[in-house]
Amino acid sequence: DLGQALATELAAGIPLARAMRRLRNLLICGLIQRDLEGHADLAEVVETTTGLADFAIRTHLAALMDEMAASHGMPIGRDSGRPQEMIVLAMGKQGGGELNVSSDIDLIFVYPEDGDTAPTSPDQRQLSNHEFFNRLGKKLIAAISEVIEDGFTFRVDMALRPNGASGPLVASL
Repeated sequence: DLGQALATELAAGIPLARAMRRLRNLLICGLIQRDLEGHADLAEVVETTTGLADFAIRTHLAALMDEMAASHGMPIGRDSGRPQEMIVLAMGKQGGGELNVSSDIDLIFVYPEDGDTAPTSPDQRQLSNHEFFNRLGKKLIAAISEVIEDGFTFRVDMALRPNGASGPLVASL
């Protein structure tokens, strides 16, 4: 139960970035041990590793979205008037459910509509949805891939996005 294991780390006062890396280290070590002992087949290894990547992205994205919305207000679609959220598309091995313990993750970031954030207090600074999600994407990449005292969670590759590394980090649908 990744959620419970992470909650235990967080309850001990460990920040999310460190807690997620510690969870990854424990999970990967356990998978390697099970694999070496002949108790884990390839399906278990790739399913578990892919599940961890999905969990890490969802968890960090939710925390960072809350942080960004607290600073800038919620992004609102210009045409629909509805709140907007970033969609993270997993490509490559993660998209295919085939991550192994040494895989990087290939991501594409999109959001539904252009528009602006809707500040709810004077201390919030309004941003365009594009700028909001661009900053959110950069923070998400850092949260997952920065090397800190507990290592990294996953290496992140953004080169599969439209126009590769020369294109924008995020795009509206």
